[in-house]
Amino acid sequence: MITTEELNERKLLEQFEDGTLNPILFTHEIQLRISWIYIHKYGVEKAISMFCDYKEQYYKKVLKNTKFNLPLSKAYVEILHFFMERSSVTNFEKLLREFPRLKFNFKKLVKTHYGYNILKEHRTEEPQTVRPILFTF
Repeated sequence: MITTEELNERKLLEQFEDGTLNPILFTHEIQLRISWIYIHKYGVEKAISMFCDYKEQYYKKVLKNTKFNLPLSKAYVEILHFFMERSSVTNFEKLLREFPRLKFNFKKLVKTHYGYNILKEHRTEEPQTVRPILFTF
């Protein structure tokens, strides 16, 4: 079985976008990696749009799941971008080492960003107001 480390960026995006990425590989870290690739290729705004669209399709087509969470999907890109702007690294793995909270404490980062627990229920609505990221660290 191929691991996520063995997938190059092109193959990873191709499999994610066409729905052939093995669901076992669709982890938290791989979602951060896809967000990283999209931000580098397209900029943050287009990355948000693309990641959310393809992730919703992936949920429906591959996972056969209707519990897609739009705010959480946006948070993946927004929060990752926040930390990317504060780092000089040019490598995804190095970014995770520099900011281990991205990998190990993402739930708290999401709650801090939104001010409420968007993970508690699956939401499809847009947040009422656009708020800046509240991180102070």
